Amino acid sequence: MNPIVRPTVLTVLCIFTFLNSMSGLWVQSERLWNPGVAAYQMHEMLEAARDRIEKQSSEADAKIMDPIIQSVIDSTTREVMQKGAFVMIIFESLSLYAAYLMWNLKKRGFYLYLAGIAVAFFGSLLVVGGWLGVFTAIAGVLLSSIMCIVYAFNLKHLH
Repeated sequence: MNPIVRPTVLTVLCIFTFLNSMSGLWVQSERLWNPGVAAYQMHEMLEAARDRIEKQSSEADAKIMDPIIQSVIDSTTREVMQKGAFVMIIFESLSLYAAYLMWNLKKRGFYLYLAGIAVAFFGSLLVVGGWLGVFTAIAGVLLSSIMCIVYAFNLKHLH
């Protein structure tokens, strides 16, 4: 029986996905179990962002961004944080299992990874909703989409 020969790039991608997914599961489980703390931290971060925008941007830019930031602040509640964490736990779990499959050179891992990205994107938009859902969706899929492209270049090694 021949040993599994995994390309170095695929090995690095899988390890990075393992680490990223485990970290994401940790963060999201904290948000799921302590949604009040997560909402408070989000409020603080958004208020700091609002202050930076007001200091560094033109008055016109600040007028545009202020209602968006206020909308996100208003929608950042315990319930919304829990819902968002639940969606992202599903995404992180799918990503982790997909990386395991691709580590073992299974092509269905790539398609599961794509499904995870879809869950993060559409789940955030539909479950969280509003501007917070949009920001969560973008944040959830930005790095994963780049990773997906690099994984796609390695599809020829998966069976």
